[in-house]
Amino acid sequence: MDIRTLACFVAVAEDLHFRRAAERMNLTQPALSQRIRALEGEVGADLFERDRRSVALTPAGAAFLSPAREAVRQAGIAKAEAMRAVRGEVGRLRLGFTPIAFYGVLPEAVQAFRARYMQIEVDLIEMSSPLLETALASGDIDLGVLHPPLTRDLIIYPLPDEPFVLALPAMHRLAEQPVIRVADLAGEPLLLAPRAIGPSIYDRVIALFSSEGISPLIVQEVTPMTTLVGLVAAGTGLGFVTAGIARAARPGVAYRPVLPEPPSLPIAAAWRQPALSASGEHFLEIVRGLVVEGAASGGGRS
Repeated sequence: MDIRTLACFVAVAEDLHFRRAAERMNLTQPALSQRIRALEGEVGADLFERDRRSVALTPAGAAFLSPAREAVRQAGIAKAEAMRAVRGEVGRLRLGFTPIAFYGVLPEAVQAFRARYMQIEVDLIEMSSPLLETALASGDIDLGVLHPPLTRDLIIYPLPDEPFVLALPAMHRLAEQPVIRVADLAGEPLLLAPRAIGPSIYDRVIALFSSEGISPLIVQEVTPMTTLVGLVAAGTGLGFVTAGIARAARPGVAYRPVLPEPPSLPIAAAWRQPALSASGEHFLEIVRGLVVEGAASGGGRS
């Protein structure tokens, strides 16, 4: 009792004419008649009274019509919903991100995505970059915004790097300088994220100090960066944070550029092979647009 055959029955019941119903269903009249006979055999009752001049529903056919119409209607809805899911108009987007990444373009992108695709549920999942890689590889999330280089075989779409600035107590003597040189940091207590969280950035910061002939005085390894800023405010030390974190001003903390420039933090959207879901493509399209808009306006979005 397939949907196509039910639709044929409904067409005959509404037109009460086999030829017109066949044309409506894009079938030959014999093919339509064969479907109706097969349906009557499956139901176990005649659905139509027919002779050479007229077609009429039997009592069984009249009783069968309303449920058959509903079945055809529901099948149409199911197909339409499936196609909407294929086009990324309904469903769920599982979006992973690092705490630092969410200080860039992501909040605006999520807001724009939800406004445009109101029937897609967005799950926001905060993780470290290594954990995001694992979640992407296992299929636990659809799209991740994290920090290359990556250790797993994922597809990435690079986003603008996030520059680093130095966070220091507002009353610190170096806060009086508009620009701070790395050499000025000799002997200063430094707060740094653990190497396990971001080995590439950690090694490049150490190399930056070495290039100036000094060794950093690391007094505490700290993560996330928001906690690092809190420790700076408490006078525990100085530390590098992204420009996005710095834009969220905190009392008692000053932010200054550093020369030579510290390494910037790479950011990328990543997903698992072989392809991104349709909803993920829609989200990435919004992110791309915001990045282009930010670059054109000089807003420094990332």
